[in-house]
Amino acid sequence: MPDALKLRQAVWSRHWASGAGHSCAGSFGRDYGGEIAAFWRAMHATTPSGACVLDLATGGGAVPRLLLHSRPDLPVDLHAVDLATTAPAWVRERPPGAPGRVTFHGGTRVEALPLRAASVDLVTSQYGIEYAEVDAALDEVLRVRAPRGRIAFVLHHAESRPVRLAAIELAHLAMLLGPDGLVAACAAMLRPMAQAATREGRARLAQDSTAHAARQAFNAAQSAVTARGRAQPDGADVLGEAQDAAAQLLALAGQRGEAVAHDAHARWLQHLQDARLRLEELRRCALDAPALQGWVQRLQRHGLKVETATLAEGPHLMGWTLLAA
Repeated sequence: MPDALKLRQAVWSRHWASGAGHSCAGSFGRDYGGEIAAFWRAMHATTPSGACVLDLATGGGAVPRLLLHSRPDLPVDLHAVDLATTAPAWVRERPPGAPGRVTFHGGTRVEALPLRAASVDLVTSQYGIEYAEVDAALDEVLRVRAPRGRIAFVLHHAESRPVRLAAIELAHLAMLLGPDGLVAACAAMLRPMAQAATREGRARLAQDSTAHAARQAFNAAQSAVTARGRAQPDGADVLGEAQDAAAQLLALAGQRGEAVAHDAHARWLQHLQDARLRLEELRRCALDAPALQGWVQRLQRHGLKVETATLAEGPHLMGWTLLAA
């Protein structure tokens, strides 16, 4: 597996292992609802008994879980594929004998599906297949689709709320992760905070110009984050969460020492770097109208009838829908 793919697998595996319901979990609720859920319920309402259903890039398994919740007595053979290696908790915790068989195929690329040709009655994906190598992924969809099988996708729209919010959050992350940002300023404060836990340490700090400079830099970084959040409240959750994390790390340094706090800081840094990669991928894979038309034409060349539409939640454009049969 190429290094870039290994990195993606590790980042997304950590994300889904955290219990996130979908790829925008920091900006939206745990599971999508409203019109997105209504779209999938309409698809699931016509899924026949005994159908083989395949969800691509399933992530937290929002689409398969909705099928099982909306039609709890329906016997289906449900396959969920993801590059991430950890199955969603709800899959692992399903009681024995529950209607419908769920198989999670972890560590699996959409471009190389582990299913027989012409075996799938419904292929679904929600904000997933567009992250793959599209030509190879669509070839696999067409290979496994049964002769009368259906295809249903919810895809990122280049002008959608998630994509616009991703751009804002990436700018926030660039500030936090910059050389004068809160992440670096927090790291420099861990030693002074650990020292301040003892009388002797506090006495040394009183004469420590480096610690004094670190405190000033930290206060300046905190003030800059607060000002940015007030000026740009959209997507500011990432800023407030960063301030909370920094405060917790400084408290940890005082309570448990510098080494423990540095380990926790490294995990926080990785969390933010992971978020940056996911947001960059989201923006990169979002489809404008010409790109979507390329998908449509490819499917039409194989004799499928294709319908597309936009999907909105209230005032917010959320994506494209694509139906093919």
